[in-house]
Amino acid sequence: MDLWLKLLAFGFAFLDTAMFVTGQATSPTQGTNMTEESSAVPPRDPLLARTTASSLASISDRENDSSEAKPPSSAGTATVEVSPGPEDNHSTTDGTGAPGMKTTPLTLPADTATSTVAIPNPVHSSSPAASPPRISNSTTRDNASDGPTTFTAPSSLTTSASIFSTAALSTIAPTTPKPSCEEKYMDIPVNYTYTYNENSKTYSVMFASDVQCDSQDCAKMLQNLQECEHRTVNLSHSSCVPPFKQILLETPPDPTKFKLEDCVQPEKANTSLCLRWKNSGNFSCDEGKLTYSFQCAGKNSTPIRRVFPYDGKPIQSTKEKEFGVENLYPQHTYTCSSQVFYNHRAFANESKTIETDFASPGTPQDIECSNKSSQEGHVTWKPPNSVFHKFFLCYRSDGDPECVTLNESLTSYDLKQLKPYTTYHVTLHASVKGKAERNGTKAKCDFRTNAAAPSKVRNIHVSRKTDNSMTVTCTPPTDLNGPPGNYVLKSLIGDSEKKTYFNDTCNFLVKDLSYSTEYTFQVYYKNGQFHGAPESASHSTSYNSHALIIFLIFLIIVTSIALLVVLYKIYDLHKKRSSNLDE
Repeated sequence: MDLWLKLLAFGFAFLDTAMFVTGQATSPTQGTNMTEESSAVPPRDPLLARTTASSLASISDRENDSSEAKPPSSAGTATVEVSPGPEDNHSTTDGTGAPGMKTTPLTLPADTATSTVAIPNPVHSSSPAASPPRISNSTTRDNASDGPTTFTAPSSLTTSASIFSTAALSTIAPTTPKPSCEEKYMDIPVNYTYTYNENSKTYSVMFASDVQCDSQDCAKMLQNLQECEHRTVNLSHSSCVPPFKQILLETPPDPTKFKLEDCVQPEKANTSLCLRWKNSGNFSCDEGKLTYSFQCAGKNSTPIRRVFPYDGKPIQSTKEKEFGVENLYPQHTYTCSSQVFYNHRAFANESKTIETDFASPGTPQDIECSNKSSQEGHVTWKPPNSVFHKFFLCYRSDGDPECVTLNESLTSYDLKQLKPYTTYHVTLHASVKGKAERNGTKAKCDFRTNAAAPSKVRNIHVSRKTDNSMTVTCTPPTDLNGPPGNYVLKSLIGDSEKKTYFNDTCNFLVKDLSYSTEYTFQVYYKNGQFHGAPESASHSTSYNSHALIIFLIFLIIVTSIALLVVLYKIYDLHKKRSSNLDE
């Protein structure tokens, strides 16, 4: 009976020697299913003989009511376990159409140390026809990518009457075909490392995976590369097959040639910031492949970005070397970082901490102006509630203003050498000095100095109008130094004051003076409170011309009468003489 069963199993094995069954080995559990996959195998494969022998031995054991595989007597054995699949507790059917069966690990002799022989358990509801044994051909896997090779050869040998079940034949699981190197390293990251010392500035290239470059060690081959150097390499590995992955390496420019600088205009530095990459040297790289990223953020504020993160593909890029932000808070600290990319790979980065400039100071409070005298004024104020470094105080009357710089600690100031009775306009503002000098809003006040004595009249002139009258004129004084007033004229003979005259203008007519007398005239301006210094001029009156004319007329008349009397006497004498002659 034992011999007949062995011959029957041997016959079934030869009926289907061209097929392999691939099983998914799981934990040794009775009554479960197994997945199978078949492929062609040579009829006279030495593995078949070993598999058949093992199967026959298993059949013999089962005839002796043995439920588990007996360990071999040989000392050198190896066991390889196959991890359970995701459907470990469910019956499955593979592409061969065999009903679900589960394999049980078996320890093989030393000559099959890399294989796991699975003994199939009887199928609970098998078909009347027994499944023929199937053997799967083996393919060696690379230990770097696919792990150790697994051999599994389950088979069910059940008759229509369920008289017996055969032991499973060994199955060799085929490995996944090796991918092409071009496919495997399609998106391999490339890292450029910059080395700087006194003698050289070079790049080295490292790959994220352990690959070879043109059958050489990449780490040794891709050393001491210069900036902007182009090199094409073929990436290969024992875990992949040709075609190899061809990659063009383009080293970035020298990062020491790039410097991040502050480009904000001083006038805008209090509410804006500006960063700019400056290239300090020439290079042969394609500048069209340069992109830049910027990011700035202040304390408790949302980051301000113009950035694309490095993940091999830019999300957003900018060709602009300059980055500016406006409408910021004055005197706030912002932390900014920036990177320069070449072919979407960062090669230069720098961070800066920027503090926006001072804000314009506030307005001085409670400013007051007053006069201290005719030539002095006094200004007081309270400082603004903001940062400032000094005050600017300006004052003017009618002309250009005069300005003085005051210490930030002052709260009052005296104005000196002012003009009397003059209105002054005063302005005061605080100033802060940062990247630019910023002035606050001006505070204003006005005051007028006290009155003072006016200056002298000018260009006094005296002229004789008649024999005993004079005209006195002058030019108004330069500074009246007070409210409107009048002019005063005094006439003097020697030191004796004779008469005083008043007029709104400096134009006097002095009458009824003494004839042929020298007079001194003093003129000054009086502004209502003070009179100025007098200005003097002297002049003499003439003789009385009317009296002289009358005297001359009287003298002529008297002379004429006397002459007539003389003529009459002569006539009378001549008449008497003629009478005497006649007699």
